[in-house]
Amino acid sequence: MSSRHCKIDKENFAIQLKHYRKEHNLSQEELARMIDTSVFSVNRWETAKHHPNRSIIKLMKMLKIIVG
Repeated sequence: MSSRHCKIDKENFAIQLKHYRKEHNLSQEELARMIDTSVFSVNRWETAKHHPNRSIIKLMKMLKIIVG
């Protein structure tokens, strides 16, 4: 992981993100719109295939979408 990324485990991030989305009855598309990203990105994060950048992680922490 590059120094530009926050230190958060991809699998843990994926679990937290999906849990938040399901708990709030949001589709991946709705969540993507909330944080101004693509559905493709949300899907890749939820399946732990990709890691979001530091800005997205900070935004999600501020919105209490994820913790850590």
